[in-house]
Amino acid sequence: MTTHLKIGRLDADELAKKLTTPLYVYDARRVEENYLTINSAIFYEPKQIHYAIMCNNRLQILKVLLNLGADIQVNSVKEYRLVKSIGSSNAKISVTTTNISTDDLSFYAENQAQINFDSIEEISCYGQLIKQSSTVINHTIGIRISVPMEITDQSATNQPHPTKARVGINSKQFDLVKEAAKKYNLKINGIHGYIASNLIDLVPFIKLGSYLVECAKKFPDLEYINFGTGFGIDFDWLAYGQMVTPLMRSISTFFGRPIHLKIEPGRSLVGDAGILLTRVTNIKDMGNWTQVGVDAGFGVFARPYIYGWQKGQGGYHPVVVANKIDQPPKGLYTICGNSTLQGDFIAEDRLLPEIEIGDLIAILNAGAYGAVMLSGFPGMRRAGEVLIYDDTIEVISETER
Repeated sequence: MTTHLKIGRLDADELAKKLTTPLYVYDARRVEENYLTINSAIFYEPKQIHYAIMCNNRLQILKVLLNLGADIQVNSVKEYRLVKSIGSSNAKISVTTTNISTDDLSFYAENQAQINFDSIEEISCYGQLIKQSSTVINHTIGIRISVPMEITDQSATNQPHPTKARVGINSKQFDLVKEAAKKYNLKINGIHGYIASNLIDLVPFIKLGSYLVECAKKFPDLEYINFGTGFGIDFDWLAYGQMVTPLMRSISTFFGRPIHLKIEPGRSLVGDAGILLTRVTNIKDMGNWTQVGVDAGFGVFARPYIYGWQKGQGGYHPVVVANKIDQPPKGLYTICGNSTLQGDFIAEDRLLPEIEIGDLIAILNAGAYGAVMLSGFPGMRRAGEVLIYDDTIEVISETER
């Protein structure tokens, strides 16, 4: 008897037959395990683990994390409103974004949100809004620091994007930042740093941490250091905790008071908790390779097309044949989407069991930057989404029929 992939306690093939494909399935237990792993590995206190909801903003997943005590990082007014609607306080929300409009700055000011500002210009605009306001406004701000590539030896962006860094304030502008803050009676109580995303190597984070601690010493009102995001799936959190704890203890000693540690993990919390299930619709002999067509493509799962589907690239995802999980590999198969885009590859030359029409392909590590990036382009039906808690199914959205 052929063994099927299990998600929680449920048979993936039976789940797909019941709810139709393409279907994103999230394992709540795995989300919990990931959060508890990070929380226990970083034994420094005080700390806040701000889940970066840009990677998956589904309310059902947010509630799992909030129930564990997680904090939240938002990129927009829309995300801010979402987390406020389910009871998060400003103390638990980190607003970390770029190029904020005047209207959005006004909104954040009126709601007394804590912002990590990306530029002196934004700080000045925010200060002017406060000056014109008659309501009580939050006068504490954080700043995002530009981290030079030579500091971490890590490209500021992920391929195929250019290596020119656009995020953050250069350390040479710190005096100008302080002048702008003083002009509008603002207190810089935090700094934030960011390098790139989906990193496994600890070394860039060690270098980032040391750099941010040195920068922090230039801001006497400091209350927190936010080491940002970028943590990949299977990141070594125990080693990270052993690295960052002495750094935070040293900066707390420097200031003579406890300094809060903040991080903003996203993919490392929910990435491996998600699986995209998709049915094989066609098998095509391409001469020297075999194309396996499925009922999901760029419009449902854009990451391989955008970031590259080959090993070592940002859009590489493991795949398995979910209804033949115990069968031995029989050949190399290339999984392709159902659009007319020439580059709609999902997985190339993967060694898998014999694939037949009707088989179920499971794309692993799809819990982050999967469904939140789906567009339906070109004219494809939207994938459904469900949250699994052991053998309980919570439907987030149904697959379009």
